[in-house]
Amino acid sequence: MNCSHSSIIFDELHGEYVCVETGEVIEERIIDQGPEWRAYTPEEFVDRARVGSRLTNKVHDLGISTTIDTWSYEGRKLQSLHRKLRVSNSRQRKLVKALSFMNDVIGRLGLPNTVNEFSGSIIRRLSAKGIIKDRNANAFIAAAIILSCNYLKAPVDRDEVLRICEVTRHELWKAMLKITRDSGEYITVKVPDPQIYLDKLRIELGLRAEVSALASRILNIAKSKGLTSGKGPVGIAAAALYIASVLLDDKRTQKEIAEKCNITEVTVRNRYRDLVDGVTIVIEV
Repeated sequence: MNCSHSSIIFDELHGEYVCVETGEVIEERIIDQGPEWRAYTPEEFVDRARVGSRLTNKVHDLGISTTIDTWSYEGRKLQSLHRKLRVSNSRQRKLVKALSFMNDVIGRLGLPNTVNEFSGSIIRRLSAKGIIKDRNANAFIAAAIILSCNYLKAPVDRDEVLRICEVTRHELWKAMLKITRDSGEYITVKVPDPQIYLDKLRIELGLRAEVSALASRILNIAKSKGLTSGKGPVGIAAAALYIASVLLDDKRTQKEIAEKCNITEVTVRNRYRDLVDGVTIVIEV
């Protein structure tokens, strides 16, 4: 056989591999591993598919569950038994409670589903090691959400996370230390990039898109000069936006920016001086 791989196709109607160049049947009577039904539109595919939803870290059983009809007495009895079997021990009950609270916090913060999945995987691993206890569960949930946002570059207000989870900064620090040092997981506390805060702050301040674009350029130069190292990412982003707003004549005061960023005017002023002293800005007249 001299047929190339690119010229061989699968004939679904007859279950054969055929060479389109010579017409030769390479193999016949192939067993079709696909579904026995056909779908010609996306809607038909969804209606006819008989598979469950994909696995998810948002629930303790990864989404592998069974729905039982409860119209009959037997169905209600089976459903009750099924609920007991899904959560059979105290560790699973703690995991269910932790994931439920995590989903509620992330929903209130309006964070994307990727953060939900990543946070769920962290909490699941911590629960498997027996690290999460009833007395410190909220602190670990807050730490998992913040770490996930840092890794996925999703902007989040730490103070808002702490407020919703009702934990202190000290409790958060202890939870992060436990995750990174004692859990044995390859999770490190990574300082978020100031760039991820620009668009969110620009929208809240009502600035033009050009302002965040210029602020991004300022941050890139500052980062290359090492000016962002050891500085709070929100403060640096706020200062870059302030400079860009002044340069593009769409100015907001330092007080307005500080209030939207939940930081002090002193922080904005100090980060502004760091950027102005370290970044050369040329204005063409």
